[in-house]
Amino acid sequence: MKVTLVALFILFSLSCQEKEVKKTNNAIVIYPDKELPVLRINKDTFTKIDTTYFNHSVGGKPIKEETLVSMKYDNEFLEIKFECRNNPRLDQNSYTKDNSWLFKQEVFELFISKGKETKENYLEIQLNPNNALFLAKITNRYKSDKKFALDLVDIATSGIIHTVKKDSENKAWIGYLKIPLGLLQYPKTTIDNVYRLNMFRIISNEDHKSKDWSVTEKNATFACWSSTMGETPNFHAPDFFGYLILE
Repeated sequence: MKVTLVALFILFSLSCQEKEVKKTNNAIVIYPDKELPVLRINKDTFTKIDTTYFNHSVGGKPIKEETLVSMKYDNEFLEIKFECRNNPRLDQNSYTKDNSWLFKQEVFELFISKGKETKENYLEIQLNPNNALFLAKITNRYKSDKKFALDLVDIATSGIIHTVKKDSENKAWIGYLKIPLGLLQYPKTTIDNVYRLNMFRIISNEDHKSKDWSVTEKNATFACWSSTMGETPNFHAPDFFGYLILE
């Protein structure tokens, strides 16, 4: 099923423009002021990302909430463990059905594309505190005619294994994703070990009485592993995806 930009959550504007890129001191920098993170993982043990604080989508400063993420892989799967801390409203999330608009409430998101280049096609994977999963192939032609669409992927046949454990007493939820490497061959490329990757978290900052509540720029924090540096909260900015390297 294809969905146009009109049907998507308007908060995620598509204003990012392509930037010049270079390497310096083994860091990858996007001019004028953005450094892209690099995560190298192996088959033996889970590798933790080097920060416990994601960054605001707007402005790029670290958020106050802690987010722990670690990854490893084998011949068939990419495994991701994450813990979303400082999340007092996790029980107020009402979405329980797969491939519903989970991003309208609190969620952990992963955007990933195969290869080292910036792509206009990538996978979007979301997991929420109720263990509902969202999976789609994104077409984001931000370099040309600005058209945006998604194709939902059938969860039942995707091969993704996912679990969530709620720890309401400690205001945290712990998620696990086991994603087939075959699913991550998108778009097709001859490069086997390099991906472009970004991770996100949406956190509600106020209580909600209605189960149909939605996050907005005013009532929620929009956080990124690699900040997308938009003027408004915006996750769909491929130029700012970091690098995932399978070693």
